[in-house]
Amino acid sequence: MLQVVLLFAWMLVIAFLAFIACTFEDIESDIGSQSNPNSQVQLAAQVGQVNRFFNKAISGEPLSNAMYCVVAGTVVWMLLVRLEPLVPGATWKAAVVAIPVGVGVAALIHMIFSTTAHCGRVSAQKRFEQPIYLDVLYGHLLPIATHGFMTTFCITSIAYIQSNIGTLSGNPQLNHPFALPLLGFIWGITVGSIGSSTGDVHYGTEREFQDRPFGEGKRVVYHGKITRYADCGIRTQKDIAGFCAKFGGPCTGMTFGLIILFENWRTLVGMLLGGFLPDLPVFTASGDAAAIGGIVMGLLIVAAFVVGNLVFVKWVRKKCGPFVGV
Repeated sequence: MLQVVLLFAWMLVIAFLAFIACTFEDIESDIGSQSNPNSQVQLAAQVGQVNRFFNKAISGEPLSNAMYCVVAGTVVWMLLVRLEPLVPGATWKAAVVAIPVGVGVAALIHMIFSTTAHCGRVSAQKRFEQPIYLDVLYGHLLPIATHGFMTTFCITSIAYIQSNIGTLSGNPQLNHPFALPLLGFIWGITVGSIGSSTGDVHYGTEREFQDRPFGEGKRVVYHGKITRYADCGIRTQKDIAGFCAKFGGPCTGMTFGLIILFENWRTLVGMLLGGFLPDLPVFTASGDAAAIGGIVMGLLIVAAFVVGNLVFVKWVRKKCGPFVGV
């Protein structure tokens, strides 16, 4: 029974790390204009809106985060191969050294990627008289690297825990069969996807569209003005981080954390009900019961969220709506 308790405890640790990872991922993408503001930043100079945005969006967040996590995971994996034999019986000590070093290497690559992406993009807009502001370039690299470090550190820690979850909980049979770099790739794609789809609430909206009725959009040609109303003058993209850290970042982190929490929780409960825990038996019919139990619990969770969302949206429309055109 102690193994089951430890599995649930590590599940909670993973969910907490996922919350922290996605919170910092969202804020990092806001500082680097690598998500929704992307199209507005691209359009701004072309429609006569010279701006001071830092723009490193030459790929989506899923791919870039996957790259950083794979780099960190590969370096960590190589270091663990060398260091773990030096500390027999206490291999976690090797991880304490290897994970920060691997993530640090990924942060350096992140800064190189940001520099080349920003300079390449902005220099291509020279014909529209868009300059490269050196204070914007130098001032954004450290915030981007530090926020990215936190994201990659949490994701790499999750991958390490997952690949050793059985050993950590007392049953090595439950260790994940995937190598640490591959787990980092999968988690990197996931954290980038959720950060891109959920966060970035600033979008210029709180400044440019705040006088508009709830739900109303605006012609794309005017979106370039976001860069003027929001971040012209001495303000730059890193100044948005303070606003996003109050709502968008934690909200995005909570989304990722809840997904991980409920997904792992229903899987462990299903395995427990199906007789797969605390020992992992050879495949039997109990595996079907475990899968069915987990799926049923997952459907119940989804149904609860659907009902909750409907009630919440109905309340928001009544308080702030109606949507334009409805």
